[in-house]
Amino acid sequence: MSKPELALERKNQIIAATIECISRYGYNNFSMQDVARIADVSKGIIHYYFLNKEDLMMAVLERVAGDIEGLLADFMSRTSDPSERLRYLVQTCFLVVREKREYYCINMDFWTQINQKEKVREAIANHYGKFRAAAAAILQNGMDVGAFHQCDASLLAAVIISIVDGISLQWLFDASAFNWDDTIKACEEHVLRLALK
Repeated sequence: MSKPELALERKNQIIAATIECISRYGYNNFSMQDVARIADVSKGIIHYYFLNKEDLMMAVLERVAGDIEGLLADFMSRTSDPSERLRYLVQTCFLVVREKREYYCINMDFWTQINQKEKVREAIANHYGKFRAAAAAILQNGMDVGAFHQCDASLLAAVIISIVDGISLQWLFDASAFNWDDTIKACEEHVLRLALK
């Protein structure tokens, strides 16, 4: 393995360990020693790749956001039909919450930092901006081909993302509050009704 490949593997190992630490202990309740133990490296190795805890946390945030965006792009590439793409958008967002629960929980932990850490606020805003842009592009395409009614695509995109976040947060706080599958299906149908002519 080449030196750059080894460096990338080591960074990925440290980021994965940090994700596990945040999932277990929360944003503010783990130490670099916890990361080192889970990653099976020394604290010195962590500091070799990441300047400080904040630098490491920003790498984690970028990884989580990038993984979610990659999953969304993969689903979007499966069809060009605007209705199906909108359905995929909603399904993918909810899939992340259910199947990659730790990612969504990590996002929530990062939300608690937006008033203290400008970099975190900017990164999260950028992440949400990408999701809104993806949804708005689907909506605009649907309007362009006559499948969706004319509307403010950016505004409707924000509403769609807020529906996903609202349902997701309720489920994470109390999974017994409603039937997940029925609720997700209802969300898909409501989102489509918001857009369709």
